[in-house]
This record gives sequence, C-alpha cells and structure tokens, in this order.
Amino acid sequence: MKDFNDLLAKDREFRVQDQTFTWRDVRPEVLSSFEIDTNGNDPNAVWELMDRQILLFLPEDEHERWTELRARDKEPVTIGQINAVLTWLMEEQTGRPTEPPSPSAPGRGKTAASSKAA
Repeated sequence: MKDFNDLLAKDREFRVQDQTFTWRDVRPEVLSSFEIDTNGNDPNAVWELMDRQILLFLPEDEHERWTELRARDKEPVTIGQINAVLTWLMEEQTGRPTEPPSPSAPGRGKTAASSKAA
C-alpha cells in the first residue's frame, strides 16, 4: 500500500533571528489565493503580501510574535530571510523545490511551424 502521508514534511520548525516558529499544512486553495496590488499604490505591498503568506502557515498563537519580529528595527528580519522562509515553506508544503526557470537560448528558437516553412 502506498502511504501518501510519507509526502508530508517532517521539519516543522524554522528560526529567524532569535525566534523559533512552527508551521502547519494549508489547503492548496490558500496557496493559490496570493495576490498583489498591481496598481502600484503601496510600495510596501510586496512585503505585506509576503508577511500574510508566511502567517498563513503559522498557527494563530504565533502570529503576534512574527508581526513583532518583523516590526523591530534592531536586528531586523532581512529581505533574504523573508524570501528564504517563504520559499522554504512553499517547498516543504508542496514537496517540490521552487526553482527558477531555466534560461532560454538567445534569439528566436525553431518551432515545428517555422521548420515546415523553411
């Protein structure tokens, strides 16, 4: 019998600065509901979105600690840490690494249609 529970992440804790957090699984619909204000009204919208995304994974009793950690000026959470935490949570949740797309070759590539035309 195939046990799909083996796909669940084992590592449920992460540390940022001096705080340790646990995370929980979320429904796939939660992951696809991420939106950003593309009107350009708020220059900090991306950071607020990323915080909301991270908070989705944390139990409610840890939300205040994350928010306080993000608000502090002394030993702040860096951009690199925020990106790494969110990427790691997504990878752990989905069971797949989030890799950037492979670069494509410069110039126009040949397609089946362009090969037939030649």
